Amino acid sequence: MANVNEGPEKPADVEDNAHKDVVFHYSRERRLSRASRDVQALNDGKVLKSSLMRTLFANGSHRLFFFIILFTAAASALAFRFMGTEDGGQTPHQAIRLGGNTLVMTIYPIEEALFLVMMKTAPESGEFYVGAVDVAVSPVMPRAAEGEEQPSPEVFTHRVFFNLLETEVFQISLPFDAADFFVVLRTSEEQRTVRVRVI
Repeated sequence: MANVNEGPEKPADVEDNAHKDVVFHYSRERRLSRASRDVQALNDGKVLKSSLMRTLFANGSHRLFFFIILFTAAASALAFRFMGTEDGGQTPHQAIRLGGNTLVMTIYPIEEALFLVMMKTAPESGEFYVGAVDVAVSPVMPRAAEGEEQPSPEVFTHRVFFNLLETEVFQISLPFDAADFFVVLRTSEEQRTVRVRVI
């Protein structure tokens, strides 16, 4: 009489295969064929030189960040160039040269605050100033009536630093409520004064 608790008998070949060692197949050439160019070069003993373009386009996130910077710079340049004011379509920004750099300045309101935006562009060739720039902003005061004393203007000071970058944008919050300002920019060697109206 057969034992009821015993299961069906396993074929002999299944039991034999269970005791055999598993064989893994590894192909170095196949693995390297799917590797990146840098890994293949390192495997061949070659060292690829690092460059700015290789770094900027190394992967998708670097490429995306680079194009965001380009888009922001282009949009800012177009906004500064083509934006007009209500008084005859004059451009609301002022452009000056400071230490070989070109500076485009605009004052615009955001909600209840005013911001001075300075866009610095370095020249394509030649020397240009790099370092600290002191910025002093003061509202244009109306002339005092005859016999009245001219009030002393309020002055807001700030310091920015020009770097070796071709284009830089500086944004400074102003503690004033006015529509017309004098902006004084001073380096260790040069000083420029410009009048800027709020957009």
